[in-house]
Amino acid sequence: MSGNNDNLGKAVKDFLAEAEEIIDQLSLDLVGLSDCADTGDCNPDLVNSIFRGAHSLKGLAGMFGFTDIADLAHNLENLLDSLRLGKAVLNQTTVSVLFDSMELLGTMVRGAGTGVSDTQGIERAVSRINSCLSPPPSTETVSPLAGLGISEKILGALTEYEEHRLLENVKKGRGVYSIHASFSLMTFDQDLGELTDTLKQGGEVISTLPSAGGGLDAGIDFEILFGSELDTAAVTALVDKDNVIITRLGGGGRGAAETATSSTVADGEDVTAATGGEAAAAADTAVTAKSFSRTVRVDIGKLDELMNIVGELVLSHSSISQFVANLRRDGHPALASELGKSAKVLERKLTELQKGVMEIRMIPVGQLFEKMSRIVRKVSREQGKKVELKTFGADTELDKLIVEDISDPMMHIIRNAIDHGIELPEERRTLGKDAKGIIRLSSFQKGNHVVIEVEDDGRGIDVERVKKKAREKGLIGPADALTDREAIDLIFLPGFSTSDTVSEISGRGVGMDVVKNNIAAVSGMVDVESTLGEGSRMTITLPITLAIIKALIIASAGRTYAIPITSVLETIMVENRDILTVEKKEVIHLREVTLPLLRLDRFFETTGMSDLLESFYVVVVGVAEKRLGIVVDDLLGQQDIVIKSMGETFKGFKGISGAADLGDQRTILVLDVGGIINEAMRGSA
Repeated sequence: MSGNNDNLGKAVKDFLAEAEEIIDQLSLDLVGLSDCADTGDCNPDLVNSIFRGAHSLKGLAGMFGFTDIADLAHNLENLLDSLRLGKAVLNQTTVSVLFDSMELLGTMVRGAGTGVSDTQGIERAVSRINSCLSPPPSTETVSPLAGLGISEKILGALTEYEEHRLLENVKKGRGVYSIHASFSLMTFDQDLGELTDTLKQGGEVISTLPSAGGGLDAGIDFEILFGSELDTAAVTALVDKDNVIITRLGGGGRGAAETATSSTVADGEDVTAATGGEAAAAADTAVTAKSFSRTVRVDIGKLDELMNIVGELVLSHSSISQFVANLRRDGHPALASELGKSAKVLERKLTELQKGVMEIRMIPVGQLFEKMSRIVRKVSREQGKKVELKTFGADTELDKLIVEDISDPMMHIIRNAIDHGIELPEERRTLGKDAKGIIRLSSFQKGNHVVIEVEDDGRGIDVERVKKKAREKGLIGPADALTDREAIDLIFLPGFSTSDTVSEISGRGVGMDVVKNNIAAVSGMVDVESTLGEGSRMTITLPITLAIIKALIIASAGRTYAIPITSVLETIMVENRDILTVEKKEVIHLREVTLPLLRLDRFFETTGMSDLLESFYVVVVGVAEKRLGIVVDDLLGQQDIVIKSMGETFKGFKGISGAADLGDQRTILVLDVGGIINEAMRGSA
């Protein structure tokens, strides 16, 4: 019985994961559909895609007993079906209802396990959906299809949706073509697919019907209704196949159109897909029964568990390497050599295993960008602003867990960019800008880090206003002189905002302390550049992964720490006499560049001897464009480590990203280089 319960629980978890994927894709399609709302021109492919997604979600929810989700999805499906059949009008009101209903569906799916549902929210959504279902008034008495010369058999075989699409093409003045194609029975499904894809480049494939032909003894014919703004010559050039006959309907092609007959077509079925599937199944059942999918869905928890196992193996390898060194020291070179060879083989295989697991965890940041496009659409609509999101580098890959952890900070940044950065259309026109604001979301890999930039062309940050607010709040004194960069950094202080009014979406300062802390929690950094009247750019620098990393092990004040090797630029030996003091901060000159220093024992307020040493080690670290020299007592070598979270208790500690086991029963702290650089640059060190 317990096994059955476990299987049921896994099935429900799989449903919730699949449902969330469906909703994410539908929301993305809605963003594309919303662009058509101003013209009222329904994109048939997008509407069909959203309709099918809502239908799938309804079926899945009903199967697992989530009746509330199934009912809302069913009502949403009705509205989408009315849109695709021309029985409802596509406008901003309809798009708003679709967006809000989809957002409610997402909330219901994420909270499905709690058993609590917002019945009032569902009732409001259903009521709004029903209000959009009234059909547009019709003034036509004679069908526009009468002049096309399509035979009654073909018209009778069209589904309601196909007839609607045929009418839409006629109303928009597009040419309607009858395309008769003959294919070999052995390859017709592939050939028909290629022809359909080619036709879609020049217009809309309205319907595909099996047809009586007879050009081939072992062949099959199809009648394709095609709508396009191209003339007959252009359509002929587009297809350019010997087995295809093209006739323009309503323009001298009546006889050719009437000679075509049609097989019985089931209402609402995709004839091409159904016929192709049956023929392929008859031809080779063994082939079509196989799944050609090359992907499997894996719970991220299982990947974490696998990564932990790999981490333990890495530590075991470190212990073996240490044992080999001890054997050599104790006078057993032969035994140490044999064991060392085995350790090298193990190291190679571990490296391959580690790389494989890491690649599985990596996902393109485009998935995050897609979520941001929905935020842009929703917030700009609420604010009455016109905003276009442009994305670049969506294929850049990042660890799945890091992508999840920065989703909320990215949402805060995007929301604040629209609310506080992008001006209203009238204001932008007055300033000589385009009425539509632009937000650029880009990502690229830089060494062992990924850089994500969010840039807007809005009003920018008023530095003088920031300084004024800071003085009013007592954060700086009346006589304190701050550079523009130092003033901009004030927006990351808790509760700091330049907004005079409090709303759901307030000034750029609201939530920016949370943004910085959440990004720092994954060893990332956030930097802001802004020009008043021109816009702002936020640059987020993140490590590619936080799972297993190579680290430099260092000693300071009798304690051992690890510094991620991806942040280490070089290590140098410095004499005490080489240290200079600039504005009460220690610096050295390194290749004609002034490098600020930070003594690790002072930073952590531990008792050290670095001040008394004549010479000491400096580890030069850097994140993005920022550089810092960390003064340490000793360098102990490099080692692969697995970073472990230290929990909520130590979450507020500056400069620490986690802990690691060295494999010899010692646990050390892993330094957060980005956090240390930020603290040092602000003078807190």
